[in-house]
Amino acid sequence: MNSNFLKFKRKASGIRVLKSLLAAAAAGLVLGGAFLILSKLAILSPAPIFALPVAIAAFLLCGGAVYFALRGNDLSLAKRLDEEFALHERVQTMIEHLGSDTEMLEIQREDTEDTLAGIDLRKFKAKRLWIYIIAVLLGAAVLATSIVLPNRRNPDGGYDAPFSLSNMQRAGLGELIAYVEASEMDEQYRIRIADELRSLISELELAERMSDMQACLAESMAYILQITSDSSSSAELLDGLWKSGDVYLKYLARTLETSSWSAPDWGDYAEKLTEYIGVLTGDVAVGDEEAPATEEEKKQNLAWVLDSSGRKITLALGSSGIPATDPLYATLNKLATASEPSLKGYAALAQSVGALSYDEAKAAVHGTVDGMSNEIYEVISHLRVNAVVGEYTMTKLSTLFLVPLPEFERPDFVRNNESIDGTGSGGGHNNDNENGSSDGGIGEGATFGSKDLVLDPITGNYVEYGTLIDKYYAVMFEKLENGSYTDEQKKMIENYFALLYGGMEKEEGK
Repeated sequence: MNSNFLKFKRKASGIRVLKSLLAAAAAGLVLGGAFLILSKLAILSPAPIFALPVAIAAFLLCGGAVYFALRGNDLSLAKRLDEEFALHERVQTMIEHLGSDTEMLEIQREDTEDTLAGIDLRKFKAKRLWIYIIAVLLGAAVLATSIVLPNRRNPDGGYDAPFSLSNMQRAGLGELIAYVEASEMDEQYRIRIADELRSLISELELAERMSDMQACLAESMAYILQITSDSSSSAELLDGLWKSGDVYLKYLARTLETSSWSAPDWGDYAEKLTEYIGVLTGDVAVGDEEAPATEEEKKQNLAWVLDSSGRKITLALGSSGIPATDPLYATLNKLATASEPSLKGYAALAQSVGALSYDEAKAAVHGTVDGMSNEIYEVISHLRVNAVVGEYTMTKLSTLFLVPLPEFERPDFVRNNESIDGTGSGGGHNNDNENGSSDGGIGEGATFGSKDLVLDPITGNYVEYGTLIDKYYAVMFEKLENGSYTDEQKKMIENYFALLYGGMEKEEGK
């Protein structure tokens, strides 16, 4: 085979390789880009990263298929050269009779070789190459679109729907701010919650996806939850009293427990206070122990109860982790240790009981407890008001945006429905919060557990409560990993999700 024909053959092979590579690139770009687009839109379940192996597979398969499809032999090349350069089948004849060595064919081959030598190789061009180039450009456009397209997937793989703050939600937040500012919550906490709600509105105005909204709500709910916890020391102090194991301190803790109140309730408080005084004085039987028979025994028992209660209250307060400047701490400490002409605490009463008759000693106990009843009521009522404002705020945010509501802070004996005698039945106390929504639920009048169905705001379908929290956590976890939160903010958010999953757990030292 002459060298002039071979140069055309080499160029034909190069064109074949070029077309195969262009076709492979076009297929890889189109299919990889299309997969990335569909994955980002959550139409396909596999993650976007799988677009790369799809593109590589498309490149290899399409390139190989085109290379195989464009295969040709010497005769087909010869026919093309004859057609393109009007050689009147000279090259074809040369190829067909390569094995013959007659004088006539030798002359024909020399003539064909001379003719091919006179043809400029640059005139032998790739046919329909523009189709392959356009295909590559289209593929590049698809890939570029897939890269700039925002990821609409949630971290768990679901579709991240668009979000826009509605007029109803905006108005609801405005009303909530007005409610907080007009409340009787302590100013330092009231101002912080109102400011947080204003910041939340600004952030939600900029939110474009449901995941953005959920992240904003998680951060705000965690912050408001922390403020609410800080605004009331009741849970920590009452748990300290209850966990002392002393039956008299348990009665005191139950007397001061207000989580079932939706508003200050003197009637409930007065009823439990009367029972508590009866327990202290021995008028109400405690446990299975035999009651003292004589007045002297009763008086001795009363002195022991007062002395023991005074000492144990002081120890319980100290172990609670609450500072001594806290109003409830100071009030209970006063009840236990006051020694004034106008007011004797338990410790001072215990020392004076010996000089009194039993009836006088009981009257003294009534005088001390009754004398402090209003002061105690004002303190626990105000702490309950603080808690109600924060809990109401979180409940309304949960209702407005369909995000999970954490279990509100309650003393452990209330959450566990413990009774004073340790049987596990708390005698009618419940964990419902003031607006009719049980702790951990979403919206008003509903109670949810791990298998209950709640509305998923992204899909519009009802899913198990635990599933919703998992998705909510996945969104926030990604924000925590990639965001610029401080350690304190991260701790609050992590605590908030811990409450969503498992209820209020006390920190070490509380």
